[in-house]
Amino acid sequence: MLTTLQHFLSLVRFSHTVFALPFALLASVMAWHDTAFRWRDLLGILLCMVTARSFAMAVNRLADRELDAANPRTARRHLPAGMLSVQSVALFAAGCAVAFLAATLLFLPNWLPMVLSVPVLAFLASYSFTKRFTPLAHFWLGAALAASPIAAWIAIRGEIAAAPLVLA
Repeated sequence: MLTTLQHFLSLVRFSHTVFALPFALLASVMAWHDTAFRWRDLLGILLCMVTARSFAMAVNRLADRELDAANPRTARRHLPAGMLSVQSVALFAAGCAVAFLAATLLFLPNWLPMVLSVPVLAFLASYSFTKRFTPLAHFWLGAALAASPIAAWIAIRGEIAAAPLVLA
C-alpha cells in the first residue's frame, strides 16, 4: 500500500506541486487584503491546486505512455515500466477531477469556481495533446501555471482584477 502511494506521489511529481502554490497563495493574500479571511477559502485553494495538478499530471502520463515506452529516457516511468496500471492511473485522474470539482464548493456562495471548474480541467488535460501538433506546447503549460493566481483571486473575490493578472 505504501509503495503504491509512493508511486502515485512520484507519478504526479507531488514535490513539484509546491512550485505552483506560491503564485496562488500570493494572489489569495492580496484578495484577502480588504475582505474577510476564511479558512475554508485557504483549504479550497490548497485542495484545488493539488487535485488539479495531480489530475493534469495523471492525464499527461496516460496520454504519453506509448511515447514514453519508446523513449529510453522515459521508458522507466510508472506506466511503461508497469509500476502502475493504466486503469489505476485513469481512476486516480478521475478521482482527482471529482475532488477538484468538490473542492470548488468550498467557495460558495461564490459560484464562479464551480462553473469554471470543468473548463479548467479541460484546459489542463488538453496540454498533453498540444505536444502532438505544436512546438509551443510549453506556452500552454505556462498558461496553465499562470491561471493559478487568477483562479485563486476569482475563488476568493468572485471577480477578476488587475492584481492577479500581474502575478500571472
